[in-house]
Amino acid sequence: MGIFENTVLVDKKVSMGNVVGRGICIVLFSFCVLLSIYPFPLLLVLPAALIGGVWYLLKFNASVEYEYTYIEGRLTVARIKGKRKRKTLARIEMEEVILIAPSTAHELYKYQNDKSIITKNCTSGNPDVRTYEVIYKTEDGQNRVIFEPDEEMLDKIAVRNAKIMIR
Repeated sequence: MGIFENTVLVDKKVSMGNVVGRGICIVLFSFCVLLSIYPFPLLLVLPAALIGGVWYLLKFNASVEYEYTYIEGRLTVARIKGKRKRKTLARIEMEEVILIAPSTAHELYKYQNDKSIITKNCTSGNPDVRTYEVIYKTEDGQNRVIFEPDEEMLDKIAVRNAKIMIR
């Protein structure tokens, strides 16, 4: 039997607060540089450098992608920041999964309202996209991951795990 593999990459929507913060940083940086040129030579260079650093951090945190990989009974969810820093958020074995369903499914209501379940939102933030939730067991209890798989990934997961999946 062949290996079932599928990878989906989703860009996270940039928040309005991040965009506004970067704009404010650009204005303050320009103001500090202009004032440090003539009226106050070299006095505002350090604040300008600090503001430039804050802008860089905001820019770096604005570029976030989520990667979902399904290989032979394991779903891996990772976050990629700035197209270079990768962190695995969840490794889910299908034997641990209780339920995979669309976020609007009524079977998920008891899990969505349970405050003891750890939730990781790994979606783009786009309201038009259909999201799915995976409820799975760990040694700490139950966890929930919200993600945006494509139809091909859902098909590959459903081949072996039809009993735990709602389409």
